[in-house]
Amino acid sequence: MARLLTADDLYTLNLASDTQISPDGTRVAFVRTAIDRDAYEYRHTIWLVPTSGEPRQFTSGPNDRAPRWSPDGRTLAFLRAPAGDVKPASEDARDRGVSKPQIWLLPVDGGEARQLTALRDGAGTPVWSPDGATILFAAETGEPDDPEAEDAPLHDKRVPRVRHIERVWHRTDGHGFSYETQSHIFSIPATGGEATQHTSGDWNDGAPSWSPDGTRVAFVSDRTDERWSTPAAQVWVLDIATGEQMRVTSEERNCTSPSWSPDSKMLAYLADPRRNGTGHQDLWVAPAHPEDGEERCLTGDFTPTCSATCIDDMRAGHGVLPVYWSRDGHEIYFLASMRGTVHIYAARPGSDLLPTRVTDGDRHVYTFSLDTANRTLALGMADAVTPGDVYIQAVPREGEPEHLLMVPRRMTNLNEKLLAEIDLATPEELTFRGADGWEIQGWLMRPPHARSDEQVPGVLEIHGGPAAMYGYSFFFEFQLLAAAGYAVIYVNPRGSTGYGRVFSGAVVHDWGGKDYQDIMAGLNAALARGGIDANQLGVAGGSYGGYMTAWVVSHTNRFKAAVTMRLLSNWASFFGTSDIGPSFALDHIGATPWENLDLLMEHSPYNYVANIHTPLLILHSDSDFRCPLSEAEQLFTALKWLGRDTELVIFEGQSHDLSRNGHPRSRVIRLNEITRWFEQYIPIA
Repeated sequence: MARLLTADDLYTLNLASDTQISPDGTRVAFVRTAIDRDAYEYRHTIWLVPTSGEPRQFTSGPNDRAPRWSPDGRTLAFLRAPAGDVKPASEDARDRGVSKPQIWLLPVDGGEARQLTALRDGAGTPVWSPDGATILFAAETGEPDDPEAEDAPLHDKRVPRVRHIERVWHRTDGHGFSYETQSHIFSIPATGGEATQHTSGDWNDGAPSWSPDGTRVAFVSDRTDERWSTPAAQVWVLDIATGEQMRVTSEERNCTSPSWSPDSKMLAYLADPRRNGTGHQDLWVAPAHPEDGEERCLTGDFTPTCSATCIDDMRAGHGVLPVYWSRDGHEIYFLASMRGTVHIYAARPGSDLLPTRVTDGDRHVYTFSLDTANRTLALGMADAVTPGDVYIQAVPREGEPEHLLMVPRRMTNLNEKLLAEIDLATPEELTFRGADGWEIQGWLMRPPHARSDEQVPGVLEIHGGPAAMYGYSFFFEFQLLAAAGYAVIYVNPRGSTGYGRVFSGAVVHDWGGKDYQDIMAGLNAALARGGIDANQLGVAGGSYGGYMTAWVVSHTNRFKAAVTMRLLSNWASFFGTSDIGPSFALDHIGATPWENLDLLMEHSPYNYVANIHTPLLILHSDSDFRCPLSEAEQLFTALKWLGRDTELVIFEGQSHDLSRNGHPRSRVIRLNEITRWFEQYIPIA
């Protein structure tokens, strides 16, 4: 019998990301991420795999990312940064950005890597011009608010920093204080030389994309008065020759991933509303010159959301989601999330037909690229028992049998040794009725070695967001709980994405209402399947799931133990301390603390803290700017004051994404804390 998963197995996992197929479709470059257990550091290296061969390591790392093929397929541009927290030793080293990611070039068929940029604040993902002569990128600019404190380490001094804050949006989770710098668009000759800055101003510009004719650049930027309170980027177009810049989309939408049509006349992009959004994203097209027509939504009646919203603990976010036009301009390829899956879909801008799915199966496609001929897709893909590997798949031509081509071919098996050693749990899908009789989807994951006649304890897991979804992706935490002997129940209540805009918007102004009813209905549906001890139940969740975990135990005593992670406990304090506090509170609850404190408290778990009798473990990061540490501390203090059974575990220097890309040791400790708490109060017989 194979062994069971342990928390330490996280150290052995390898992940494939950012799959980039060569222009001729014969090779795929990808980033392989592994953990150096001795150093407790991630190692990122770029690998190449022929579409008919074995993968090989292409760069030495230890922190290489974002591989991008030159148009002729002979060179890879990529980002290289030192591993760990490297500090410059001199002002010259600081000005050359030795501690920051820089663009490098490396010939594919042999040669030495060559550093292209040396910018003080580093460079962003490289974008080749159509002729291969120039590389475009976004980079941070600006001066430190307190230069003396900034440079003090260069002179062996410690000078406490003083910050002058003038705007609401001044720091972001995972990045820190962001008010001092702005991101702008640059280009540099591929042969080397000085970088040219193309945009400037008190705003951020990013996600640059060359027009196929090489004369213009599309990018996203928010230059409205709302940019420092409710940021939402629009698509802009820059004329390289004249420097003229023109906004081509509405200021009422938040746009990303601009992509040019082959004739350089249209732009496709993903967008959702600036305010009062539901978490549902659409695919839009707009003329590159606004006078040539109106913006048009291609997915108004499309149930999936045009983004990759499947949650797991293998990766944090997906970067800029790819959008590709076909060579003839008749189709646009993009990722969309639907009923626990994430797949590539094709929309037809010249048709009223709904987009069609290009990939298939109970899978999570988290990244993809397309070759120049539009014949082959390179996929980064996971499922419930596969953390993530590289696949390729043919793109069907008109008249070809799609069912024969929608079968991906696996190119890597990065975790073959580990997966051969361990038994994993396979989820069973649940479909049940929630509040208002709505159909809700969920899953039940039983312990891999449980007997068929055995009643095992269960743990109900609640996802974050709430604009996200559980689905067919590898979730280490769930597999670990199953290995420990717990049945894991996880569901997608209203507020989740992947079930249409009405479904995802139904949680707005109703946190703790019918979403709570949906979740509890899911638990009851799992119990009805049998094999779970209804008297031995736990509940856990992070972010919105952490909020809901605290809400659950403040409204029912049916659970023996609970673990809340990176939670929002008090809407009134969250409004003034979270990086997204004001806009999020207004959009989701509809109130400010001074106008309607009662409404905010009505939806706050903290308001019901006296009702919490379930032993509650609180896990939180001290550098979480999304749900600040104070959200955990006030709940912990109140519970201790009331004499309840609770513990607070604080992870130093970690962000809101601790479980997905935090310090490796902290991630393993977090996993062990979760199992420790449940084993203490819900022991396995």
